[in-house]
Amino acid sequence: MSEIRFEMKPVQDKRKKLSGKKSIYDPIIDQFLESGNDLVEVRVEDRLPGYVVGQLQKRIDIRELEIEVSGAQGFVYLEKKPAELV
Repeated sequence: MSEIRFEMKPVQDKRKKLSGKKSIYDPIIDQFLESGNDLVEVRVEDRLPGYVVGQLQKRIDIRELEIEVSGAQGFVYLEKKPAELV
């Protein structure tokens, strides 16, 4: 039986996953953030609004942004979350 060489050491925290993977939906979010608008309507060709809402929500959650995404009557909306009063 062959042996393998390895090293093990105790750590306090796990390293964060570095993912360079971007989504095709990131440019939509980036443009919204750069626009300075508080509310925009988004339409994506060849995609159902419900699907777009889901994909945008995933990206917003991953990026931990203060944006809300919603859909109503076949339309998709991006909105900045109101600042919380303390």
